[in-house]
Amino acid sequence: MKANQDEIPYDKLKDETERRRWFQVDDSFTTSDGKRVSLAPPELFPECAFEGRDLEMQMCQAAFGIASDWSSFDITGEPLHFRLEGPPGVGKNEIVYEVARRLAAALRMPFYSIQGHEEMTPEDLSILIVPQADSNLELGLRASPLATALHEGGLFFFDEINRAPERALTPLASVLDKRRSLYSAVTGITIQPKEARAHRFRFCCALNPDRGRIGRGGLDDYLEERTLPAIPVGYHDHETLEKILRQSVKADEAQLAAFRKWYEESNVRELSARQAIALMTFSIRAARHSQRPFGEVVAENFNKGMRKPQPAADTVEPASRPVPPLA
Repeated sequence: MKANQDEIPYDKLKDETERRRWFQVDDSFTTSDGKRVSLAPPELFPECAFEGRDLEMQMCQAAFGIASDWSSFDITGEPLHFRLEGPPGVGKNEIVYEVARRLAAALRMPFYSIQGHEEMTPEDLSILIVPQADSNLELGLRASPLATALHEGGLFFFDEINRAPERALTPLASVLDKRRSLYSAVTGITIQPKEARAHRFRFCCALNPDRGRIGRGGLDDYLEERTLPAIPVGYHDHETLEKILRQSVKADEAQLAAFRKWYEESNVRELSARQAIALMTFSIRAARHSQRPFGEVVAENFNKGMRKPQPAADTVEPASRPVPPLA
């Protein structure tokens, strides 16, 4: 007997049609003048180990106006569109994915996302003109993940938002205030939420304010004001890193003890979860080809992996070079 669609866990729905049915979202809508706009499918968030971050999760709940058990929204006030700020690899995306998992499980909220990049245009956030899937000649209209999330009342995540050009982000102004609308200059179409789902749309973004696009680490004032609160995401402590390594790398107690010893003896505290997973994975594999104790392998690989590159001797700033005497 075929299982009831509602009984299948959402994270097992690999088929796009099944996901749309489970989240109860449309595949397209028709404008008042008869134009058909196809909608992006809900995304499956990647599986990842999630440990700690209790305070950050509470701040996300408070910003979004979500009940403590994730079962309902506070509809008496406007939701806040928070941004996560922190260095690479500390788990900003994992926080969003965990929020998305809980909202999907409790409220069947679909998840959509986009990655910021230097070539992004305003239309990448609104409506694109694309070839029809069943025709080599005809063109059709396709809503972006942001436009789809707004229309369907979903959760939208803008990763590395400060890598996008300033001009590309201008459509966000009307999305993130009380207008709740998205205008496409190319097609002349304005996207708004379905009436029954207007209260469900949620937006969040992530950025590394210190190492963003050259010359632009933050956001313009109008976006900073619309993406509050700014939630800082720092480095994990070594206890949490050990839990993540146990889940992600399947490290045993002896391997974790070697990592703990290296961590306690080193002066490194800016170790991201991404770095820890990569270096521990390599250490475990490298140890299989070595006769040395595992602790030595871990210490060598982590020390090399965490060493900051030093400037070459010939890259000294001109101002620091000795000035030759006048003839």
